[in-house]
Amino acid sequence: MTTCPVPHHPHEVGVEETCPDLAQIEGAHLLANAAREFLRGCGFDDRQILEWAETYIAEFGSGTVETFIAWIHECEAVEEAAVS
Repeated sequence: MTTCPVPHHPHEVGVEETCPDLAQIEGAHLLANAAREFLRGCGFDDRQILEWAETYIAEFGSGTVETFIAWIHECEAVEEAAVS
């Protein structure tokens, strides 16, 4: 798997939190559950994991745990670059 992202809420790194459409809610929960063990090991709490998963699914519609975690890294990198 990949390296751990820093445990933030999406809005803390400049990502507007978006709720998925009703039809996508289950997909967000499935993605959160699939990534939970890894992200909890990184220090994320359940609320952070679900917020990230909902926002990811609302934006992309679907994805793998690996693409989801890579996207969290990308979001954090954009925020880091903006702060620097």
